[in-house]
Amino acid sequence: MKFVFVMDPYETLNLETETSLLLMDELLARGHRVFWLGQEDIFLQHHIPMGLVAEVRAINPFEKEPSEQASLNDFDAVLTRIDPPFDQNYLHLTYIFDFLDESVVQFNPVKALRNFNEKMLPLRWPGFVPATLVTQNKQQILAFIAEHSDIVVKPLDDCSGRGVVKLSAQQKDLEQVLSASLLNAFGQPQVLQAQRFLPEVSEGDKRVYLVNGEPVGVVNRLPQKGNFLANIHQGARCEASDLSIRERHIIKTIKPFLLEQGIFLVGLDFIGGYITEINITSPSAIRQINEVSGAEVHKLIVDGMLDRLAGRHEVWCCGAPLRRVI
Repeated sequence: MKFVFVMDPYETLNLETETSLLLMDELLARGHRVFWLGQEDIFLQHHIPMGLVAEVRAINPFEKEPSEQASLNDFDAVLTRIDPPFDQNYLHLTYIFDFLDESVVQFNPVKALRNFNEKMLPLRWPGFVPATLVTQNKQQILAFIAEHSDIVVKPLDDCSGRGVVKLSAQQKDLEQVLSASLLNAFGQPQVLQAQRFLPEVSEGDKRVYLVNGEPVGVVNRLPQKGNFLANIHQGARCEASDLSIRERHIIKTIKPFLLEQGIFLVGLDFIGGYITEINITSPSAIRQINEVSGAEVHKLIVDGMLDRLAGRHEVWCCGAPLRRVI
C-alpha cells in the first residue's frame, strides 16, 4: 500500500521523540511504500488535491527520491503529522484535504484536526478536567487566579510545553507576566487556557497512546527538580507506568466519541487522574514508551492502520481488536 506522510522539514525533527519515522520504518519493513510531503508542496489543482511527493527509501540513514507531482487521491492513506502551532496555513491545508477522495484513509482526519482543539477537547467531559477557563480577557484570568490561587496558562495552539506559565496570586509580577502571556510571538492578543494547577504533576504527567480508542502504551513523564513542566522536550524523565481504574474508566468513556469522529491516533495526557490534553495532530512519545516498557508500540500502530485500511469499504466503527500491552 502507499502511505503519504505530511511532515515538517526533516532537519527540524527531534529524532529523540519522533514517532513518524518509526512508523515509516515499520511500513517499509513490511513491504509498503512510504512517501514524504511537505506542507508547502501541497496544492489544489481545480478540485484535485495534489502534492510534490518524494518516495522514502530508508530511515536510518534517511534517504528519499527526488519529488514528483502526484494526485493525493492515488494514495491509500494520508498521515498529517505536522506539529503545532495550528496556524492559518494549517487551516488552509485542512481545506485542501477536504477534497481528498473518501477512499483515502486519513490518520487522523483533517476535519477532526480542524474542529477540535487539543487543549479544549477534554472539556467535552467536564468531570474529567480540572477547573478551566478559556479567554483572552485579563480580568477574567485574574479573577480565576483569585479563586484558585495557583494556576497554569497555556496558548491553545502550541505544543511541547511552549508558552506554559504557572501563575500565583502571591507573585509580585503577576499582572506583568500575565500581560506578556496574553500576547503571541507577533505581539498580537491571543486566547489562553487557564487551569487550576495540579500539584500532582510532581508525580508525573502520564502519556497514554490510544489506537482506535484502545490503549496500546503508556509512559509517565517526571518533571525536573524545581520545574513543573513534565514535557519530554522540557527535560522530563520517563518511567514505566500503568493505568489507574479512573484512567481506564475515562478512556472507555471517551472512546465512542473518538470512533465517531474517526480519531484513530491519540496521545492522551493525565495529571492526578485528570485529562489535561487530548493530542490528535501529531501525538508522539512512542520511542519513550518502547524504551521504558520493552514494547514495540509502533508495530501495534501499524497493525491498526493496516486493519483499518483492510476494512475501508466497510462500515467501520469499532475496528479490529488490538493486542494490549498495558
